[in-house]
Amino acid sequence: METFISAPFGNYIKPKYCTPVTGTWTLYSRGNRLLALTKSLRYNRKLGGWQNKLSLPNRGVDIGLSKLLPYEILSIAQVNEDDFKLFSKIIPLDQNIEVNLSCPNIDSNSWNDARYFTETYLRQYCIAKVGPLTTLEQLKFLIDELGYTQIHFSNTLPLSNNRGGVSGKILIPYTKELIRLVRDNWGDKIEIIAGGGISHISHVTEYMAAGANHISIGSVCFHPIKLWKLLKALQ
Repeated sequence: METFISAPFGNYIKPKYCTPVTGTWTLYSRGNRLLALTKSLRYNRKLGGWQNKLSLPNRGVDIGLSKLLPYEILSIAQVNEDDFKLFSKIIPLDQNIEVNLSCPNIDSNSWNDARYFTETYLRQYCIAKVGPLTTLEQLKFLIDELGYTQIHFSNTLPLSNNRGGVSGKILIPYTKELIRLVRDNWGDKIEIIAGGGISHISHVTEYMAAGANHISIGSVCFHPIKLWKLLKALQ
C-alpha cells in the first residue's frame, strides 16, 4: 500500500514515506492558490466537510514542472479544449501524472482528451482522478476505451446552485461504492487509490477491506494533530 498526499496539499506536505501529488496545475496561471483559499474555503458543519469554489487556482504547469521533485506526481486539469493535447507535448513521457477529470468548479468536458496520456507505458503512475458521482458507463469508457488502469476515488462532491463542492467524510460511501463497481466489473485488473474522509487509521483499514490498493489523504491536512497521528500510524 502506498500513501499519497493529494493535491493541493502535496505542494506543501511531503513526508518521506508518502508520495506527494502536486497541483492541480492548469496549462496557464489561474491566480494565487492561498489567496483563493482565504476567500472561498469554509467548513460546512451540516455536511461534515470542507466546502470551496476554488476553480483550480495555480501559477501554471511551467511553474509546476520547475518545482517538481523526481518522486512526486504532477496533477493536471483541462480548462479549455485541446489543453490536454498541449499538456502531452510539454510533460515528459516518463513523468508520473494524475489527470484530474472531476473538479466541480471547472466546466470542461475533458474525458475524451484524456486519451493522450495512456499512449505511453513509461510512467509508473498515470492516474485518473474522478468524482464521487461517476457512473458505471463512465468507468467503462475510462477503463475500456481510454485505457486507464489506475483510478483515484474520489474528488470533491459537487453541490447544487453553483455552490462549489465539498470534501471530507461525506465522500466515504461514494468512494466505497465506486470501489465495489470496479471490483465487480474488472476484478483486480484496476489499481485503486481510495480517498475521501480519511482522518484515522480505521478509515484506511475500511477502504483497504473494501478493495482499495492505496490511499490518498487530503482534508485531514487542515488538522495538524490528526494528520500527525495518522501519518505516524501509517509508518
